[in-house]
Amino acid sequence: LFNDPTWCPPERKWLRDFFSEGKGQEWTKSNGWLGEFNNHCDWYGVECKEGQVFNLSLGNNGLSGRISDAIGNLIGLEILDLHDNNLKKSIPSTIGNLLNLSDLVISYNELTGNIPETFADLSELKLIHLHANRLRGTVPYLALKEGKSDSSFIADCGSPSDFGTPLNCSSCTMCCNANQECDVTKSQTPFVLISFIYIGSVVLALLLIATMLPAICNFICSFDKNATSTSNEIHAIGKDSVYSFFFSSSFTAWVPALAVLATQTLCFVFFINAASLDFGADTVWKYSFSCPRDNTECQNNSEVDYVGWIFLALFGFIHLTCDLLNGLRLVWGASKYGFSMKGIRMFIRGFFLFSITFLTLYATVVYNKATSRSNVDMILNTVILLFVNDLDEKLLKSLHAISPEWLEKITSEIATSFGGSARTNIQCTSMFHQLSTKNQELDMKVQTLECMRVCQASRIDDMERNQAEIIADNTNLQKKIVEFETETATEKEKLTNVEAQNQQLNKKIESLESELKNLKADLQTLLNSQLSMKV
Repeated sequence: LFNDPTWCPPERKWLRDFFSEGKGQEWTKSNGWLGEFNNHCDWYGVECKEGQVFNLSLGNNGLSGRISDAIGNLIGLEILDLHDNNLKKSIPSTIGNLLNLSDLVISYNELTGNIPETFADLSELKLIHLHANRLRGTVPYLALKEGKSDSSFIADCGSPSDFGTPLNCSSCTMCCNANQECDVTKSQTPFVLISFIYIGSVVLALLLIATMLPAICNFICSFDKNATSTSNEIHAIGKDSVYSFFFSSSFTAWVPALAVLATQTLCFVFFINAASLDFGADTVWKYSFSCPRDNTECQNNSEVDYVGWIFLALFGFIHLTCDLLNGLRLVWGASKYGFSMKGIRMFIRGFFLFSITFLTLYATVVYNKATSRSNVDMILNTVILLFVNDLDEKLLKSLHAISPEWLEKITSEIATSFGGSARTNIQCTSMFHQLSTKNQELDMKVQTLECMRVCQASRIDDMERNQAEIIADNTNLQKKIVEFETETATEKEKLTNVEAQNQQLNKKIESLESELKNLKADLQTLLNSQLSMKV
């Protein structure tokens, strides 16, 4: 009967092997398993369809040992769910025989080794979870069926990994790391390459503008006799920034301008490169998903909402709009000079200003996308990146403090080349800085005086409070003195009465003593008389 498929179906034997190698005697639930007089389709976790096992779901059931090779004989199996157990050793290659398998969930175990190449034959898969194990190597390419979601294909292909190199999974929809943090693979974006493409597009666009604008400008100026002069444009654009040194023909003036430009560019490239999600490398990208043990759908833990993006857009608009427009205005102004040295310098100034401002905006967006997981993170990162964009203005203030004579020389040379307004501009800036410094000093003095006034008022309040307490203590003391004097008078009166009583008692004592003497004398006399009589 044991070999008769009518009385003992082969699937029953294969499930028995699975039970034995999975240490079924230690399972949390094993109702019906290996019962001699029941159908294997009634065993816990087993479901059959048309006499064949199609669902074997034993998740979170205390399985240990290993997955039996016999599992590959259950060719009708469509769902195999063994998640959140303690299964060890390697995944049997016979699972590749389960051509009808649609769901394979073996996450949160201790499976080791490589993933079998036979997995590539599982053409009906819709869901496969391999994460939270100790698997290595490359996951065979799997084209999941339609209806794929972000949580359809998950493996340990993120960094950091328990090993030097995480799993290589080109078809995964989500990768998890050793910290059980996950993120979708579609988030991988070559931000650095895109930034170079954008900057290249900006260069071409600005070159096109600079080439075509002379004719347009001449056409407009022929109708508008009061067109804005180049010097006015320089006045509006060049102040508060070392980028105005690009108007100079002096190499020493270009050095600080190029230095701060290179510093800003490198900083933004570092931020952009660090923001690129590379599951094979440990970057600053913060994984935003978690895949719980009891659910096949992963959850997005990011708290960033529209409020954070509104703040980013608001800060960017307030801080960068002026520089973007001024960069375009410089390119426009360069067209009026044609291909002369003045026009080239003005074009370079406009190109650098527009490009670094655009790079600031791009870096701010991509870095926030990579690392911000709350609105506070987004605001903080935005402020830091916008500060880097202000380095050119900070450097001009430093140069004014270090060497005002040299700065005056450069501004004079720029004024000679561009009509004097640039010099006036920076001189005004210098005066503004001086006034700002004096205002700051005055503000500090006012704050000091205000602090002294507050301290003095506090001291007066304390003195008044102490005076009131002293007066109250005085009043209480006077009351106590009056009470004490009253009590003293009463005691004196009592003492006088006691002394009078003592005098009376003394008189009585003297009277009693006199009487006692008389009695003694009488007694002696009586005794003497008695003795006489006896004689």
